[in-house]
Amino acid sequence: MAYLLPSIADFKAQFARDFPFATPAAVLGVVGATATASINAGAVSGIAVNTPGSGLSNTTPLSVVIYGSGGVGALASATVVSGAVTLVTVSAAGYGYVTAPRVYIALGGDNTNPEKVSDFDIARAFNAAESFNMTRNLSGSQAAFTYAYDLLAAHYLCETLQASNTGLGGKAEWLTNSKAVGSVSESYQIPPRVLNSPFLSKLSRTTYGAQFLELFSAQLIGNMQSFYRPTTP
Repeated sequence: MAYLLPSIADFKAQFARDFPFATPAAVLGVVGATATASINAGAVSGIAVNTPGSGLSNTTPLSVVIYGSGGVGALASATVVSGAVTLVTVSAAGYGYVTAPRVYIALGGDNTNPEKVSDFDIARAFNAAESFNMTRNLSGSQAAFTYAYDLLAAHYLCETLQASNTGLGGKAEWLTNSKAVGSVSESYQIPPRVLNSPFLSKLSRTTYGAQFLELFSAQLIGNMQSFYRPTTP
C-alpha cells in the first residue's frame, strides 16, 4: 500500500519536545495556510493557495518551504492581507522535480536563526529520507509509516546539524570499537568494505562523506526490497 509522506507539521508534532524549532508547530488563535505547487518541465511553475489561514501576522514575513519530489532550488514568498495568505509568488523555479513538490508555509518565528532547527533543515532531512533509504512497504498503516519516516528524517537532521557544527574540522565517528575508563579514550571501527576501498576510504574521513556512504550503502551492498503483507493462521 502506498502511504502519504508526512509533512513538516507532522514532524514538529511528533518531536514537539525534542528540537528547538525556529518556527512554532502551532500558534494559539492562528490557523495555518496551505498551498499546492504545480510544475512544468521539472520546474515549479506556480503555487495555488488552498486554504488562506487566519490570524497570521501582516508585518512578519512568512517562510515558504518547497521540498521533496527529487528537485531543488525552488523559492517562494507569501503575501498576507488581513491575517490570511492571499498569494504565494514563485521567485525561483528550481529544477529536477519529478512530481509537484510539497509546500509548507511557516506560521511565524525566524527561519534564519542558526541556533534553532529551521524548516529548511527539516526539509533537507526529508529529502534524504525520501530519496535514499525509506520504503513505504515496511509499515502496516499510515500512522506507522509516518512515525518511522519521521524517525529516519530526525536521524539525518541530527547528523547534518552535528556535521555543520564541526565544519572544516569535522571527522566521522563510526561504530564504537573500544573504550577506556582511564583518561577516557574511545576508538571507532570503520567497516572493512569501506576501509579496503581506495575511493570509499577517502569518503570516511569527514562527516559529510560518511553521510554520503550511509545514504548509498544499500546500493553498494546490494538491492533489497521488503513488502508488508498480512499473514493468515
